[in-house]
Amino acid sequence: ALPPADMAAPPIEISAGMKRSIAATGTPTDGDDMLEIMPLGAGSEVGRSCVLAKYKGKSVMFDCGVHPGYAGIASLPYFDEVDLSTVDCMLVTHFHLDHCAAVPFVVGHTNFRGRILMTHPTKAIFSMLMTDFVKLNKQGDGEALFTEKDVKACMERIEVIDFHQEVDIDGIKVTPYRAGHVLGACMFYVDIGGLRALYTGDYSRTPDRHLPGADLPPVPPHVVICESTYGVSPHSPREERERRFTDRVHQILNRGGKVLLPVVALGRAQELLLILEDYWVKHPELRGVPIYQASALARRAMTVYQTYINVLNSDMKAAFEEANPFVFNHVNHLSSANGLDDVGPCVVLATPSMLQSGLSRELFEAWCGDANNGVIIADFAVQGTLAREILSDCKSIQSRSGGELPLKMSVDAISFSAHADYPQTQQFLDALAPPHVVLVHGEAGEMGKLKRALEGKAAADGKKMHVYSPKNCQAVEIKHSGSKTAKVLGALAENPPAAGDRVRGLLVRKDFGHMLVAPGDLPEYTKLATAAVKQRQMIPTETPLTDLRFALEALFEGIHTVTSLHKESEREGSKGSPPASPKARATRASPKRGKKAKAEAVKDEPAELDAVKAEEDAADAGEPEPEGLSVNGGALTIVRRAASGKTGVAHALVEWSSDPLTDMIADAVLSVILQLAEEPAGLAEAEKAHKNALEARDKDGAANARLRIVAAMLGVQFGDPDVDEPNQTLRLRVENADAVVRYGTRSVECVDPATRARVETALERIDVAIADSAFARTLPSVSGMSGSRGGSALGGT
Repeated sequence: ALPPADMAAPPIEISAGMKRSIAATGTPTDGDDMLEIMPLGAGSEVGRSCVLAKYKGKSVMFDCGVHPGYAGIASLPYFDEVDLSTVDCMLVTHFHLDHCAAVPFVVGHTNFRGRILMTHPTKAIFSMLMTDFVKLNKQGDGEALFTEKDVKACMERIEVIDFHQEVDIDGIKVTPYRAGHVLGACMFYVDIGGLRALYTGDYSRTPDRHLPGADLPPVPPHVVICESTYGVSPHSPREERERRFTDRVHQILNRGGKVLLPVVALGRAQELLLILEDYWVKHPELRGVPIYQASALARRAMTVYQTYINVLNSDMKAAFEEANPFVFNHVNHLSSANGLDDVGPCVVLATPSMLQSGLSRELFEAWCGDANNGVIIADFAVQGTLAREILSDCKSIQSRSGGELPLKMSVDAISFSAHADYPQTQQFLDALAPPHVVLVHGEAGEMGKLKRALEGKAAADGKKMHVYSPKNCQAVEIKHSGSKTAKVLGALAENPPAAGDRVRGLLVRKDFGHMLVAPGDLPEYTKLATAAVKQRQMIPTETPLTDLRFALEALFEGIHTVTSLHKESEREGSKGSPPASPKARATRASPKRGKKAKAEAVKDEPAELDAVKAEEDAADAGEPEPEGLSVNGGALTIVRRAASGKTGVAHALVEWSSDPLTDMIADAVLSVILQLAEEPAGLAEAEKAHKNALEARDKDGAANARLRIVAAMLGVQFGDPDVDEPNQTLRLRVENADAVVRYGTRSVECVDPATRARVETALERIDVAIADSAFARTLPSVSGMSGSRGGSALGGT
């Protein structure tokens, strides 16, 4: 079912002065959600079909033809209205000149760099047509649009596509469906980011003698860009039209006249030849009357019809099993009009179909003054052409030389053009039920009638269908906000989450689709390569690692773990690199691969807690000061280096693998190291006083000095406290809560339990941090041990 909310649009309102666009009124929307369709040709006219569609930064050109009623540059679509370098692809529906003859010009004389697609038969016949087109331009007086070199360059760039084959052009999904009309003709079904559009080109749902009718795409599109050649006019049944045609031909021949059939060299010509061949077989009295095909191109192109039997209808396929139905026994090929000088009654198929030039125009001017002769217009007569003029009951015409010629020959219009009539169009759109229809390839009057008829039919059926009939260079803007979904792939999809669970991974956009993958799966599902960026920073510092660890533990309390790296781990690392963390050593010892290893990699926290406990036990055993620190199990390491000839100063080497979280941790660590370089106010004086008191064996002085040391270190974390030396207490203000530290008993008084716990933890860490200093060997610590491990210089504990 179509999502009507996505494509809903209110009625169109066009201001009196609006010339450049037709837009649905309503709430403003993101430009990426707006589909723009602009006819550069075939907008309220028949000829030079060229329609540009833009959506989400993608641009598609449908067809690229010339106008049969004009010559030279004037016959081209309005290419100067757009930047052709932005067009991603050109999709050519069939080989008729009004749909394809401007392609060599675009390739050779513009900045178009997109891809060009057409079906196999279309490309084969297109090559022949364009070669003949160049020759005719050379013979004429008008300007040549392109050369043989342009045609060759064009052929090299054309890609072929089969019916029902999907081709992806940088996110534009293109699928051709059969259009009937002529050999190889197709409708293009395009999907851009979930927006589905169908461009019909010239199509016919009614099968004829050699082609099946147009397909009905299985998935309804949101927008149909539809031809409106015949407006609301219906076609007579094919059998009735064939009978009228053959009867009229027979009548003209019976009165001794010649029959002129102006046709396009390929397409309807083959259909008429099949009808005439069949009629001649059934009427022996006509076998002496010659049928001439005055087109060398049509003769050469018959090999294409014989090659692509698979795209013909079932009757033709069956006929090919017995004989080639395109080998005509009653048809002769004619190279010039001179061959008809002494010929009596005959039938001649000559090009072009609009009588603008060529052999058909030459024969028409030679025969139009004889009332016995007749001309039958079997194709749609384009406005502005001689074929259209003689259908208006005129009595004379102007010859190419400028003189006036009487028009006495009979003129009939019996259409065999394989364009959809109103019943076909209405039934086709009823089946697809698109919310939006854009009409092209029709004269303004007929297009307007069709627009009103389709809207009235949709309203009567209770459907919402907005029909647009733009002129050339007038854009139709349609809002389409499709839903956005992401596919979860790889390791993340192994255990589908329950409703409400969070899924974490990398969100990758490819063309217009999204996928969520684990970082390790990125190379498997995309063309993106991953790399680890290792950062290393050297900071000159004399700060002991014990002080640095205390400051980091205070900063990362409850968030990140801080452990020590010992000399033995440094020896395990490569020379000149920081020591490997316990996590890194475990990885080397057990090199697991794949998704299981990724799942186990996050189970570090219990091991980190064990490492912290082991370090505390090692401190009890009197091990030497650690040579480095590790944050989060080796995600970041800090190593102390002595001054060397290369560096000249003692420094800390900080190393980490770059990612957003670890980068933030590194910033914090660098900040702490730089801050510790500036010793807290009063700390140096307190340490000196403590040393002097110990030398003087002044126990009270040493206790007061130690209290001031603790006060200075607490001040770094919580702000300077008030020191009461007689009572050995410190008063702090921590986040609007008052705390009293009775240092002699290591007790903390505070009404806020969380604040009390934070201060108690800080006290414990201060005792651990200064336990190895000189004065700690004579004074008790919170751990209950003495610095001398057996008694103090002042008489023990």
